[in-house]
Amino acid sequence: MIDFHKPVVGLADLHSHIVPFVDDGAEDYEEAQELIREEYSQGVRFLVMTVHLRNGMFESPISKASRHFEELKSWLKTTDMSDMELILSREYYCDNRFMALLGGYVRGDEEITFDGKKYVPRDEIRPFGRHKCILLEFSSNRMQDSEFEIFIQKASQAGLTPIIAHAERCPAVQDRPTIVYRMKEQRAFVQVNCESLLSGTRTKEAIVAQGLVKHNMADLVSSDCHNLKDRLPEIKKCYAFIKKKYGIKAADELMREKALSLIYGDEVGNCKELFVNVRN
Repeated sequence: MIDFHKPVVGLADLHSHIVPFVDDGAEDYEEAQELIREEYSQGVRFLVMTVHLRNGMFESPISKASRHFEELKSWLKTTDMSDMELILSREYYCDNRFMALLGGYVRGDEEITFDGKKYVPRDEIRPFGRHKCILLEFSSNRMQDSEFEIFIQKASQAGLTPIIAHAERCPAVQDRPTIVYRMKEQRAFVQVNCESLLSGTRTKEAIVAQGLVKHNMADLVSSDCHNLKDRLPEIKKCYAFIKKKYGIKAADELMREKALSLIYGDEVGNCKELFVNVRN
């Protein structure tokens, strides 16, 4: 067998909620395993599990997320999907706790205290890939124009690469999509959900998502899958949709090339290796 000394080949899903028992994602190991199988069957070979962290809503410590994640990794080794790579990270809601964590991360604090609870910034902040990426989540109900800049700059100051999760859901982006250019100027990347692109409705989310892709303002398309009922991964379907509507180059860039360049380094983003058979 030829060893190309290259990383995982296939599609990449950088936003998912598959670790069980930690947020509003998979309810148990059985559902988590089925979600992984579904991702694999759709051509995904690099899967980032981004556990929610949001003050007052999603409070699972990283130790708990890590424990359940390692169980899934151990299980994966016993399957015929061992060529899939799993990574644990988080989706950080941009609130006061996260700002405190970023501050501690920048200063190199061994521990910080927020609302009477102790946190270890270097543990709680879990970037992924060579470019140390993290998902930033902003409110889907409030305008946060100035907050985008504050959190993007703070994350960059910490040596991290911010990715704006499902940007199409942010009221500020819906109101003025060109705000995305400002995010990019500050070295942030923009992620759009498959669900928004595939929606047959004329919601703001759907319209903005397609506009971001059409005008080359989106960098990444991910599943943001949560369960097997109404928030499944739709990676293969979305790849086919983008390929048909915007061309194969756009589909490859949004669902493979850009992700691999962030994960493995810029030089990998342009490699043209054998693809997993998801194009047919």
